[in-house]
Amino acid sequence: MRHLLSSFYSPDPSSTNDSPSNHGSLDAIETTTFNADQYMNLLIRKSNLEALRQRHVEMAAEIKNIDTDLQVLVYENYNKFISTTDAVKR
Repeated sequence: MRHLLSSFYSPDPSSTNDSPSNHGSLDAIETTTFNADQYMNLLIRKSNLEALRQRHVEMAAEIKNIDTDLQVLVYENYNKFISTTDAVKR
């Protein structure tokens, strides 16, 4: 209970005993223990409005690139599947 209260009322997120991958880093987005709420709270506390807008633009571009890559992979795998089915028919 004491740990929960101190983590809630602590002005500095790095002063708690939690691991940095869970609370103290904006780089934690690519970990398996990523927590979106904590990430957003930390991002809002550490960034000004212009930095938040820039991060939004960066993330939107990353999402678009990932979507494009995923579409290419699906298309390539679909073509391989069709080619394999044709080969099995022959």
